[in-house]
Amino acid sequence: MALITDIVMVGLGGALGALSRFGVEHLGFFDNDKYYYTVAINLTGCMVIGILWALFQHFGVARIWYLFCITGFLGGYTTYSAFTLDAITQWQGGRPDITLLYIAITLVGGLGGCALGLIGTEKILKMIG
Repeated sequence: MALITDIVMVGLGGALGALSRFGVEHLGFFDNDKYYYTVAINLTGCMVIGILWALFQHFGVARIWYLFCITGFLGGYTTYSAFTLDAITQWQGGRPDITLLYIAITLVGGLGGCALGLIGTEKILKMIG
């Protein structure tokens, strides 16, 4: 029964994450240039995982919420598979400068977002007790 619950929670989280990604990709801010959306989704996903990890560790959140939020939602929301395909197709399209910038912004920004979310949330939690 526990395995079924785990599967359902990951599935529900994944569905919500995928729908959230779809929603962000259709906001219309970047004139349909999907590369900007991929970067925005990856950076926000990295920051959110840092925040959630800090909160879940601090409050001892049940494993089921890790499965729902991190494995499910963020697994469905973030786009590293799309990121790799985007990088390859940009490179193949003769845009090595844009490709390298895209990779650098995504990786450095993702690490920075995760660190900011994790460390910032831990500091706030310490301040409020």
